[in-house]
Amino acid sequence: MSSLKINFFIIIQLIFTLALVSANEDKEKAAEELASVNGEKITSADVEKAIRMKYGPQLDQMPAEQRAAAVKQVTPIMAEELITRALLLKSAKDNKVVVSEEDINKTLTQIKKSLPPSVKYEDYLKQVGHGDESFKSEINEELLISKHAQNILKAVTKPTENEVKEYFEKNKESFNSKESVSASHILLKVEPNSDNKKKEEQLKSIETLRKQLITSKGKDFAKVAKEKSDCPSGAKGGDLGNFGRGQMVPAFEKAAFTQKVGEVGEVVETQFGYHIIMVTDKTKAGQKSLDEVKEEINKRIEGPKREATMKKFIADLESKAKVSRSSTLSGPPPAKAKE
Repeated sequence: MSSLKINFFIIIQLIFTLALVSANEDKEKAAEELASVNGEKITSADVEKAIRMKYGPQLDQMPAEQRAAAVKQVTPIMAEELITRALLLKSAKDNKVVVSEEDINKTLTQIKKSLPPSVKYEDYLKQVGHGDESFKSEINEELLISKHAQNILKAVTKPTENEVKEYFEKNKESFNSKESVSASHILLKVEPNSDNKKKEEQLKSIETLRKQLITSKGKDFAKVAKEKSDCPSGAKGGDLGNFGRGQMVPAFEKAAFTQKVGEVGEVVETQFGYHIIMVTDKTKAGQKSLDEVKEEINKRIEGPKREATMKKFIADLESKAKVSRSSTLSGPPPAKAKE
């Protein structure tokens, strides 16, 4: 088995953000050059494509004028992301980082599974401007960068027990937890103007679903939510994440906070329709102990160290590379690392 730990969600974001398509060379030649890394151009077409891939759905919902302003604002940030990518990819190859075929295929399988049921893989490839082989090559590059970054970050030392204890004592107030629950639900929507017949049909349907879930002891809750729920959370198996009091409508909140963890609750009616709730975790209000928050403290201490390590590494790479930026990119370039 491969030892490479793949952060799948980062890989997905990188592919959406950084996939650069060169199918239309004429357009690329006509595009404005915004930057170059060791002679490789990063054009306005590259940046626009990356922005479209990362923010497409949000951009589509904006009025034209607002959309143009948003693209202008994001362009320098995205250009810097592409510069960083180019530097890290070259460094990974120079350091002879290798990714196994197993890891590439594993990531490819995860991507296919993550696509909405209505989106075919072949159509998805067309949307991101790839064929099978070029897409696998793109995945390989992103995994190379990810593995290289993991190797770099091995130099970051873990916080000591004393550091963790000291952090806890100084920041105890931030570890006072409020009562909260983590829950999933299934919603069968009832519109405000629905007649009694429609309401009765939906109620009968959700009661049937509840009987099914009780029989399976909730094991197929996520599957049923994906297939039947009228809430957008259905795509995530009905998962609503963690929430405290005052964040949900009263009837829903009362049910969620009184149910036992893992229990398939009674049908709950709200202004949205009929719900089945399953609580997956509960947090009591009060002061958390050091043992409860040790992992979180480790992350709080280690996170800035890891970020500083990567920033310095990237700055070092840039100081040894030939990087140019167009005057179109607003703001000063990143500071060079001190020799």
